[in-house]
Amino acid sequence: MKIIKATIEYSKEISKLMLSDLKNPNYKFPQKMINNFKEHAKEENIIKEFKNPKLIAFIAINEDKVVGFVVGYEKNPNNVMIHYISAKSDEVKKKLLNMFIKECKIRNICKIITDTFEFMDNNNFFKSNGFILTKKENLSKNLEILWYGLNLI
Repeated sequence: MKIIKATIEYSKEISKLMLSDLKNPNYKFPQKMINNFKEHAKEENIIKEFKNPKLIAFIAINEDKVVGFVVGYEKNPNNVMIHYISAKSDEVKKKLLNMFIKECKIRNICKIITDTFEFMDNNNFFKSNGFILTKKENLSKNLEILWYGLNLI
């Protein structure tokens, strides 16, 4: 397996991974939110993301197949936000995260922020990789978003 910079040529495979993640969403997610995620995950919308100069994205490839990806954006010269990280195993996610962190350090980014939900696998993944819970925010009666940060300096 290798980790490489994501490019527009992989938009279709990234879209497939995202849509696969959305097949059986947790019941706590409002349907409108899932519909918005599904719309964003369409290949034509992924292609648009590659035009954003603040994009930082990597993919994991195994036997010429995309098996994971991480995507984030520079929010300002000092901070970046991971919007999505996905892979079947934490081992692959860890390799993606390490490459993402390496790129952030090259760009002199001081902090990575991200969000997740208590019931998602990424919640434990971020905690186990040094991210610190910074805030909780209620999105609805049954849905709370968790904000995490990782200082790089």
